[in-house]
Amino acid sequence: MLCDPWIDGLAFFGAWRHYPQPQISSKDLSPNAIFISHEHSDHFHPQTLSNFAKDTPIYIPQFVNQRLEKRLDLLGFTNIISLPFGQSVQINKDIQITLYEPISLWNDSQILIDIAGFKILNINDAGINHSIASKVGSIDCVCAAFSPGASGYPATFTHLSLDEKICFYQKSRVSLLDMLLEACKMYNARYFLPFASHFVLNHPKHLKYMKMLRKNTIFDCVEKIENPDIKVIDLLPGDSWDVGSDEIIKIPRTQDLYTQEHIEEYIQNQFRQDEFLSFYPNKHKYRFDRKKCLQYFENLNFVPEISLCENLSVSVYPDFENTNAFSFVVDNGVKILDSLIENPNLSIKIPSEILMYIVVHNESWDEATIGYWCEFSRNPDVYHAEFWRLLQAPFYLKHSSIGKYESTLITPSTPLCFILENLGEVGSKILARYGLYCLSCSKLPMESLQNAIQAHGISTVRSQRLLKELNIHFISKSLETKSLMH
Repeated sequence: MLCDPWIDGLAFFGAWRHYPQPQISSKDLSPNAIFISHEHSDHFHPQTLSNFAKDTPIYIPQFVNQRLEKRLDLLGFTNIISLPFGQSVQINKDIQITLYEPISLWNDSQILIDIAGFKILNINDAGINHSIASKVGSIDCVCAAFSPGASGYPATFTHLSLDEKICFYQKSRVSLLDMLLEACKMYNARYFLPFASHFVLNHPKHLKYMKMLRKNTIFDCVEKIENPDIKVIDLLPGDSWDVGSDEIIKIPRTQDLYTQEHIEEYIQNQFRQDEFLSFYPNKHKYRFDRKKCLQYFENLNFVPEISLCENLSVSVYPDFENTNAFSFVVDNGVKILDSLIENPNLSIKIPSEILMYIVVHNESWDEATIGYWCEFSRNPDVYHAEFWRLLQAPFYLKHSSIGKYESTLITPSTPLCFILENLGEVGSKILARYGLYCLSCSKLPMESLQNAIQAHGISTVRSQRLLKELNIHFISKSLETKSLMH
């Protein structure tokens, strides 16, 4: 059974490459079953899927928008099984699977695989969830992503300094390792398998981001989870684990595998323009069309979430230039402006062919932002979480957030970034104490405190305590700031 198979080629419009590289091709495999957790291209990878038999059973979550079903149907698959969350299904004599949904704004899922009583929980990049933990009980093996980097934030945000970005990544690394250790303890796991983070940025123009990105390695996981009751299954691509004998079989590796110099050399040597272009939108096919772009943003007025969106001004720069740039404001709806705002609340710079691909296919903006293809700048440095929610709404068709954000107190609708940047390490420690390792989350710049509370299954009583504790420190800091000003 393959889970989220991305084996061949690149992901996120050619931005991501495997590292270390796979030892096999998808053509070497004949899976009996496939599970796909969500639609991001490092999980739903058409080029990999196209090499499998079209009658292979493919198990997917029963998301409301049915986009996974439609996309698999277009690829020619004929045995698509859409499963309700929480319902266990016997897929053969010895194997039972159950899908769980981390309740958030974003379509995602986790899978519990029960193989004759040996339980594997694949939480991939969906984070830990107290509510799910109470349902599944003790787990033999937890599988999870182990490194930051699956987001353009903060690397592609130009209003932050290089030092601020490097500091963020360092804290994010530590926070993610803390979360993984808590996950192992929460699920009473005997084994932890770090996976789904073996990638680097592919394009040489993205080397500037790789230089600031601080990623965890599987060896960091071994060092962090130093516990006689938990064994880290530290596999790299090509390695294998025999569960029966508890033997890990490794292939030889270079000693400098994770040095910055070796990784940069790998990117430079592996990049091939022809391969890249096969995953990147064709500039002639997706030629910039101003009318279609403006219509795309105007159509956001028909999305119910428009009523919750912050008031802000936005300028979009196709190809990072002023030539085709345009502006709009969100004020009781999207209103296209006749002239360009040169200093808006939010600037978005994006290759025109990627923008047109999003417009034509109603693609997720995540493919562009996680692929490090955009640059953003905020003025002032205020988080427009509901605006990003608005951009994602036509794609995800998920339930909305709970209201507009006010900065006088921390409320459930306060953006997580606001909390972490205003309360710093204190805020991060408070959130972590309640099971919210937000610094490690790729959705950080787009989600509110309430989104995180829902996503991680925090009870009402605990969430109220969390809010009170955050506000004690927030008010104290606000009073301290006012005192310094006077």
